[in-house]
Amino acid sequence: MNTKQFQYVLTLAHEGSFSKAADLLNITQPSLSQYVKKIEKEIGTELFTRTNGDVRITDAGRIYIEAGRRILDIEHQMENAFNDIAECKTGSLIIGTSPFRSASMMPVVAGKFKELHQNMYLVIREKTTAELLDGMEKGEFDLAITMLPVDGKRFSHEELPEEEIILAVPAKWGKFDAAECSGRKYPAVSTAVLRERPLVMLTETQYMQKQLDDLLYDGESGAVPAVVVKSLEAQIEMVKAGVGMAVVPSGIERFCRDGSVTFYSFSDRLLNRKPAVIWRKSVKLSETARELISVIKTIQW
Repeated sequence: MNTKQFQYVLTLAHEGSFSKAADLLNITQPSLSQYVKKIEKEIGTELFTRTNGDVRITDAGRIYIEAGRRILDIEHQMENAFNDIAECKTGSLIIGTSPFRSASMMPVVAGKFKELHQNMYLVIREKTTAELLDGMEKGEFDLAITMLPVDGKRFSHEELPEEEIILAVPAKWGKFDAAECSGRKYPAVSTAVLRERPLVMLTETQYMQKQLDDLLYDGESGAVPAVVVKSLEAQIEMVKAGVGMAVVPSGIERFCRDGSVTFYSFSDRLLNRKPAVIWRKSVKLSETARELISVIKTIQW
């Protein structure tokens, strides 16, 4: 198996269509069909079934793809090891992170990392929390930034500074009655305000929505939903537009430097998110990966 073979099979499996896969791979449909048939002939079994134009991956195809991922992962680790030995510091590092951190945190990280390694490529892949853990397990990333806790049997980790859970309120609503509170980032209000004004919420599977449910004690507080969105970025834009207020992690202030949002801490509950950089226990980190972790830990929220 080579990288080209694996990419052709993986793309076809993902698209479920020879024509769509061929367009993405920038080759003709007959060429892709012949290439796949050649692979199937070499291994002695079909990777796909073809029915009325539909393409479905077989059990053998799933095994082929899983083996391909492992082979490419081993090759990637070998390249990193050779680079470190030769001190060339060339190649790539792949880091998985949420869309929120990709927009707010990674530009600073990437800038600092490029100052250290001009010839390194930093590849940033945006995923949900569940996808980050699954992708890390499959070797899709060298590192990932996610939330603790994680499975200590599968992953090693370095903790990052905690993020306080705060309240974002449209500035046009005026000021809330708030007071200074020890250990809080902003003047603090009671969680009771969550029951008094419309809230911009996330879908129920989102990590931050679970944090909101925790803030509301039993998740059935009678909070007033205004709208439900899928991402923190969309959530804060709704707040800026005055649609409702939102419970968000500290750090999101970077999207609100125009003064359209006022932030508050909570006086009666203090919830923190505990982010971390993780990697597989079975993998020896390269020196450049360790340097990237050091850069990430310097970012101040």
